[in-house]
Amino acid sequence: MFKALIFDMDGTLVGSEQMHWRAWSETLSAYGVEIPGSDAFGKYVGLSDEQTADDFIACAALEIERARLIGEKRQRYLTLVPQIPLLGGVLALLKRSRPFYRLAVASSSPVSELMRILEHHRLEPLFEQVVGGDMVARKKPDPEIYLMVSRMLGLAPQDCLAFEDSQAGVESAKQAGLTVVAVPQSMSKYHDLSRADARLTSLLEADDGFLAGLAAAQAANRS
Repeated sequence: MFKALIFDMDGTLVGSEQMHWRAWSETLSAYGVEIPGSDAFGKYVGLSDEQTADDFIACAALEIERARLIGEKRQRYLTLVPQIPLLGGVLALLKRSRPFYRLAVASSSPVSELMRILEHHRLEPLFEQVVGGDMVARKKPDPEIYLMVSRMLGLAPQDCLAFEDSQAGVESAKQAGLTVVAVPQSMSKYHDLSRADARLTSLLEADDGFLAGLAAAQAANRS
């Protein structure tokens, strides 16, 4: 059996991608820049604010420091946290799993955002470790964040199961040596998730039978 379940935040635990798009849209509109609609914004799902800001600055030839642009976007985003819902099946899965698995979050978003969301939904006590993108030098798809959270849990990567919604997230976890379940949302449904070990349409499907079966399949593959 797996010893830990590690979750991405945006698009995996919570439906926050629309709010990220809105925060970027409102921030950039102040500089006369119109960004793609929320459907086209899917290419940025799973990437860090730094990667996204660099792309917007380059495409629009903006004369603004990246740190300032990101700071303005994050201020807007934090005001939207009360509007961010938990995704289907999340609460049931977390409560059902907590007695049997160690739980952690690994997200490219900064820890301040992650904690604000967890506190808003009263989920903070369920997670043993919360690792944000501001705690690592290299963001997803680099494996650093998953290697860090595995190390903080004191576990080997192969003992951990990651849940991700994006191509960058799946790649990060796979490179770190974790088993990965892809659970794409509307903005990431066209991502290449072929590296994932399994794919679900919702965390409602991640029941005890699914987790046990996946663990058995991975053990058989390693033997």
